[in-house]
Amino acid sequence: MLERKDQDATKFQPGFTWRSALALLLAAAFILPVNTFLMLVSGATMATAAVYITVILFSELSYILGSPMSKQEIFIVFIMAGTAGGMPVYLGLVQRQYFVTSFISRAFIDPYTGRPLAEVIPNFWAPSYSSPAYLARSFLHQDWAFPLLIAIVQGGVLWILQEIALAIICSTIFIETERLPFPFADVNAQLVLTLTVRERRRMHIFALSALLSGFYGILVYGVPIITLGTLGSQFQIIPIPWIDLTAGYYGIEQVMPGAAFGIATDPITWATGFLLPLNLITYILIGSLGCWTFGNWLTLTVFKEYFPSWYAEWSYGMSLSLVWQRSTLRVWAFPQVGFLLALAAFSLIGGRKSLVRVFKALTPSASIKTALPSLWKALIMYIGATSCSVVVFHLLVPGFPFWISISTILMGFLLAIAGTRMRGETAQSIFLPPIWYGLVLASGYPKVDSFLVSPNIGGSSAPLWIEGIKTAYLTETKPMDFFKAYLLAVILYQVFSFIYVSFFWAIAPIPSSQYPWTTIQWPIWAITEGVWYSRQIASNPNLLAFSFLGMLAVGALGQGLTKFVGIPFSLTGLVTGTATLPPYAVTLLLGGLTGKYVLPRILGRETWETYRTVIVAGVAAGVGIVVGIIGAVTLLSKAVWILPY
Repeated sequence: MLERKDQDATKFQPGFTWRSALALLLAAAFILPVNTFLMLVSGATMATAAVYITVILFSELSYILGSPMSKQEIFIVFIMAGTAGGMPVYLGLVQRQYFVTSFISRAFIDPYTGRPLAEVIPNFWAPSYSSPAYLARSFLHQDWAFPLLIAIVQGGVLWILQEIALAIICSTIFIETERLPFPFADVNAQLVLTLTVRERRRMHIFALSALLSGFYGILVYGVPIITLGTLGSQFQIIPIPWIDLTAGYYGIEQVMPGAAFGIATDPITWATGFLLPLNLITYILIGSLGCWTFGNWLTLTVFKEYFPSWYAEWSYGMSLSLVWQRSTLRVWAFPQVGFLLALAAFSLIGGRKSLVRVFKALTPSASIKTALPSLWKALIMYIGATSCSVVVFHLLVPGFPFWISISTILMGFLLAIAGTRMRGETAQSIFLPPIWYGLVLASGYPKVDSFLVSPNIGGSSAPLWIEGIKTAYLTETKPMDFFKAYLLAVILYQVFSFIYVSFFWAIAPIPSSQYPWTTIQWPIWAITEGVWYSRQIASNPNLLAFSFLGMLAVGALGQGLTKFVGIPFSLTGLVTGTATLPPYAVTLLLGGLTGKYVLPRILGRETWETYRTVIVAGVAAGVGIVVGIIGAVTLLSKAVWILPY
């Protein structure tokens, strides 16, 4: 494992240079259109592939030309290529036009006005359903000006400012003081070092891992994508994203109706298990099975009177994905928010000494030295950005209860705390249920406009950014270069996403047969949104409160068992499990057992402990490269002009 040197003794070097900026530019210019097309055609994304393709391409070219890129430059390309080349953000606006103009939005009735939803959508979200902008299939129409402005200001500028502020604050707490491990930060650093140091054995292990995972990636991802349109997307040698053991003759529904179960086939999930302690993985599995398997079963049978909608909607034969979707809406949307807030509260209570030290950094006699901006600046930025977000929201939705919208400032901070601890200990990302939708239902505010815009609730991206900052420390890169590169990546994907999404939209309507995935997924999305907007989901704030208090009690009990009985406990693992579907939790456990008992015997314990992060980096690179190549081949094979006959 790499350990960060004492910061006073570390000489950080710049990574944001003209060469790394050029790499991000090329990722946005050449990989973003491929990723956009793939998402429209098959639902696949090559954002991860963009990372490895761009990094390996530029590192090899610079090496061949005799001016190898530094590890700091490689880090910037690695950490930001996926953002520059994998964010077709303007597809979200095309989705809005589909909702407004589709028959689905006319089938749902707004309970406040008694009119179809399509007729009450405000013009700050999308042009009116009768707007000529939809016939033009172009954003270059005056009716799109207001929705574009709100999306850029509220969902762009203000959101970015608050996430940067949260990343700085939480980096000070969890990197500088608590020193959480962030398992994937070490994996990222190992890949960067492998491509820059080029140690022979490290390169061999990395290449072999990439080769094996690449072959597996061809079987898992290649066959379904390449055969799409000929044999169909259901032709799979290995099912993706999981082997569904929920429904059917051998499904768990035969003995536990409503339960979800399966085994994930993603090799990266398996490899992640190599990095985590078995104790932590065990609690992730307990939380996952307790929520999605036993919890679903009990709420459908023993406690069905408390969840009548879930009982009415479930039927034999429902797939794992459908069980997940419906049980989330009908059972787990509120409890998951309560679980996350409990983890945040427990983190604040348990880490109070660290917090005291952090807040002492706000005084002139601060003892914490960091390469990041001061906490004062970060706090001012966070409060300023979130407050402006609340103001924008109330200008658009003036009648909404102010106390609820202002509470999102504290909620975003707590979710960032919970998400960072989760990422820092388990390498898993936080899953945020539709928190704002729940608050709208609980508020009693009757109009549909409150669903379509909200004050920005932070904490969604900050944990991943903090992992990136941890990698910057490990590669001795100036942490502020991370944010400089991110801002460039944002500008690039905004510009190129506008160009390429407009191009694909001009070629053919979206959804249409030319973009098959949209004809499958977008109606499902529209129906789900329609259910929320028409208030067919009942609010249950009591369930949120009970979940919060119950998880706090579990955390206190577990801490007591650890202290007085010696039974190991991880509230972070347990809460992470409640947001992790059983297929991924099971595969994590299989990976953990393999990494604990099998691979050390095959490779030797010393070799395994030294190079396991290199192996995980190779696995991720192999899968990413294969997906990228398959995406490019698919794009070329379907690159025909759509004729009018």
